[in-house]
Amino acid sequence: MRRITGAIFAGLLLIPALTSPAMTSSAMADEAELAAILFGRNYNDGVTAISVWHGHVERRAGGPVVPTSQTPARMRAAQAEVNADPVLRAAIERRNIALHNVVWVQTAANGGRILYYR
Repeated sequence: MRRITGAIFAGLLLIPALTSPAMTSSAMADEAELAAILFGRNYNDGVTAISVWHGHVERRAGGPVVPTSQTPARMRAAQAEVNADPVLRAAIERRNIALHNVVWVQTAANGGRILYYR
């Protein structure tokens, strides 16, 4: 009986070693996409993008709904700031945010950037 139990446990321990080489790159890509859907994307670029669109759920996240005293001139200045900074420009490209949708750019206390868009 002990031999049979030992053989069963040894077989169970070998299953992951035999199946891991069978995992292809497409299966790993599918797992990465599933993780991005479930947990969101982690960009690690020091830029936080917050939507201030009227119907968006992040409006209730505690940040400002719309930056105070927002004028078209300030919006153009924020868009020019994003266009001049290659880090911010790359961040909006990765997040598929159009430059004309940028409303406001703010520097956080930790040195990161907060990008408000609609």
